[in-house]
Amino acid sequence: MPLAKLPFVGLRRDGALGYWVMPTDSDVAIGPAAVGLGRTYAAWFLLYAEINGRDAARTLLNTIEREMPSRYPAVDRAFLREIAGRGFSQSAA
Repeated sequence: MPLAKLPFVGLRRDGALGYWVMPTDSDVAIGPAAVGLGRTYAAWFLLYAEINGRDAARTLLNTIEREMPSRYPAVDRAFLREIAGRGFSQSAA
């Protein structure tokens, strides 16, 4: 699965490619919607891991972690909680 297919990979506000890009509509990342968004991103990440392998997923996770925290910490927490339950833990990086 190409990285460009992942909903959290895209252009940041500064125009550079980012691997943990949040939506511009802040309503989708506040309150209960933030948890839903984090879980949705986790599902996409786990699908990426299934298709591309755990090594590729760990590399992507390391990149994502370098771009965290986002401006929506509840999304970050929900994402990390979901993937931790599937054997992906935060790196020491």
